[in-house]
Amino acid sequence: MMKLVNVFKLVSVVLVAAWLALPRAVLACATCYGAADSPMTKGMNNAILTLIALVGVVYVGIGKVFLDFRRRSRKLNEKATVRQRLHLIHGEKQ
Repeated sequence: MMKLVNVFKLVSVVLVAAWLALPRAVLACATCYGAADSPMTKGMNNAILTLIALVGVVYVGIGKVFLDFRRRSRKLNEKATVRQRLHLIHGEKQ
C-alpha cells in the first residue's frame, strides 16, 4: 500500500512540473479560445450538444432494460409457486 502512495505522489509531482514547464499546452484550443460568434464555435457547440444527447439516450435505454428485467422478474415470481421457484433456482427442468 505504501508503494502505491509513493507512485501516486511521483506521478502528481511529474504532472505538476509538466504543467508549470509547458503553460501553453494547457490552454484551450483555437476554436474554444477564439470568437464566441464564429461559425466554427457554433458548430463545435452543436457537436457537443449532440454527443450529450446521444449519451443521454444510451443511459435511458440501459435504464429501460433494467426496469424490464425487474418487471419480468416480479411477474415470474407472482405466477410461480414455491416448488417452481426452487426448480428455477437450482436449474432443474420442470
